[in-house]
Amino acid sequence: MRAQPEREAITQLLCIPGQDFTRAAAKRRVWILRTNMTTLTQICMTLLLSNILPSDRNADLPLQKYQLVCAIPT
Repeated sequence: MRAQPEREAITQLLCIPGQDFTRAAAKRRVWILRTNMTTLTQICMTLLLSNILPSDRNADLPLQKYQLVCAIPT
């Protein structure tokens, strides 16, 4: 159960206050919508998805890539 506090800390770092990951039908956290991100997170995500890990879809942040976005500002 140690992953839960880590995700909560990451949510506080990446999301604007009161926002969270978007959940799939199984109620699992799947991605963060751009509208739920802080400005710094949006910039880091754009850098990551445009230059480092190119993606066709840059409107949201998949769960498997959010840790990389956290590492950029820290």
